[in-house]
Amino acid sequence: MAGSSEGAEAAADRAAARVLPDEALGAPPGQKSVLVKVLSAALSGGLIVLLFAVIIPAVGSLSGVWDAISSMKWETVLLLLVAALVIRVLLAQAYAVLIPGLSLFRSLIAREASSAVSNIVPGPSGTATQYVILRSWRVSTESFASATISVGVVTDVLVFSAPGFFFVIWALLGMPDKGDNDNAWAIGLAAVAVSVIAVGVVAGVASSERLAAATGRVAQRCVNPFRRLAHKSALTDWPERFVELRASTLQQLKDREWAFIGCIFGGYFLNGFLLVWCLYACGIERSELPLSLGLMLYSVGRLSTVINITPGGVGVAEVAYTAVYVAVLGESSHDAVLAGVLVYRALTYALPMLTGAVSYVIWRVMRHRELHAEAVPA
Repeated sequence: MAGSSEGAEAAADRAAARVLPDEALGAPPGQKSVLVKVLSAALSGGLIVLLFAVIIPAVGSLSGVWDAISSMKWETVLLLLVAALVIRVLLAQAYAVLIPGLSLFRSLIAREASSAVSNIVPGPSGTATQYVILRSWRVSTESFASATISVGVVTDVLVFSAPGFFFVIWALLGMPDKGDNDNAWAIGLAAVAVSVIAVGVVAGVASSERLAAATGRVAQRCVNPFRRLAHKSALTDWPERFVELRASTLQQLKDREWAFIGCIFGGYFLNGFLLVWCLYACGIERSELPLSLGLMLYSVGRLSTVINITPGGVGVAEVAYTAVYVAVLGESSHDAVLAGVLVYRALTYALPMLTGAVSYVIWRVMRHRELHAEAVPA
């Protein structure tokens, strides 16, 4: 029985290796990978310096942004902090729902530590960290791979489909805004187009293996030219991998879809509320930015975070969110908008690095005690 169990686990590891990066499965990073990480981390630091030294003074004023941030009440700051922590718990609970036997506490430890790493080091560093921590608690590679795929797929579907949903809500409420602003309409209609395409593709893939394979072939053809430019071999197995991805995701969501979707949707919507609350706290009036319009603009800006060019989207997300809101509210609101976005990013980018560092220390202490307890009977 032990031999068959080990054989099954080895087979699961080989299957997971097809969907997880090598580094996430314990392989040491190569020289090129290390170089890319160092350069990207330097780029992230440079972008932060650029944001405060060049971009903010060019489009606003540091003093205006600081005045908006310093005007926040401490009660509001505390409320925003609690909301940000609830988001972290919801995202960790998604893994606890999907992985049998994984407690929320352990999932939170792994999730926070991995978020801290991924916000600093590019590539699969966050996935690798989360895998190592969960593997130390005997979470199988198959369970981790399936959960990671499901979380990624459902999150991306939500990110692409939410803009159209929020636009419909805004339209049903009478399209409230601060005045006759064509930019809000243009952004909303573009959001609807993106959402309709995304929902249509996902619905088709979920209902048909043939369409899943066709989607894989199209994606493969789009990616291969860039791989050739990078002197990498062309991909040939994406149609089969898309079919497997479809099957594994549907299987993973079976019997647990409502609890899991509740965690993902709850985290997404609370993120939107958090950003809008940050804008209100920094001086944007509710009459200028109704909640429905604020959530629609958040969902549009969130599209910029689907593919993170920099770790945690640092620099890119700040500019994208600010541009979307200023396009609708006008240049006069720029300092308050940028202040609100920076507060939001402090809660969703900087805070996980702090909680992640604490989580990593807790994991090391827990593992030391667990290993000691296992060694005593032996």
